Amino acid sequence: MAKEALMILTGITADASKKAHVLDYFRGNTEYEVFLPRLCQFCGIDWSARQLAWFLERHQIGRYSRCHFVCYISGGFILRQALSVKPIANVGRVVYLRSPFQEAVPERVIEQLGSIAAAFSNGKMLFDLASRDKDRLPVIGAEEGVILEKGVSAMAAQLGIRADQFEVYRHREAFCLPPAKAVFCTELSHDDVYTSDALLARIAAFLESGSFAGATAIDAWKESS
Repeated sequence: MAKEALMILTGITADASKKAHVLDYFRGNTEYEVFLPRLCQFCGIDWSARQLAWFLERHQIGRYSRCHFVCYISGGFILRQALSVKPIANVGRVVYLRSPFQEAVPERVIEQLGSIAAAFSNGKMLFDLASRDKDRLPVIGAEEGVILEKGVSAMAAQLGIRADQFEVYRHREAFCLPPAKAVFCTELSHDDVYTSDALLARIAAFLESGSFAGATAIDAWKESS
């Protein structure tokens, strides 16, 4: 059987230790050829997507029977932009890790710090993530699953976001999920989703079978207006 590849696309809050943990987990517990591109996300979604497209071409991803993707928030938007410009024929399964709380952080940071100070923190990517334009990126159309985070990260808590506001943030117009075959809700916050082996095992299960073990389907798709 031909080898399959797995591409891990981290978000802007992933430090070196979190990247190392998730990379080591999938290399140690799956049979995939695992890649974690080092994308410079400071310049925004479009520039990061170009870097990803170059990475896929340089590593000849087309030689694998399938290439799966695990995407942490900004990583998912980068993937959608990259494949809309330069699609690949062997897309496998895609897992998006999303958080209605964490995804409210960019807008809150810009409001509280002002545009200039916010730009120095995470550059154009912060503004791209605060914009509704990202939700209008073409969907991939692959077999996709979503991990929905219900916990509040330390950063979100500092900005006044509370765990009891989940339903409010979940149903905001600014929070738009892609269509998904399955959705798994976790009590973890975005601080923990890189390093929880139990959660990474669920992701691995979806990549293998197309199902989250014990996952409950919910209404995942809210079309961008």
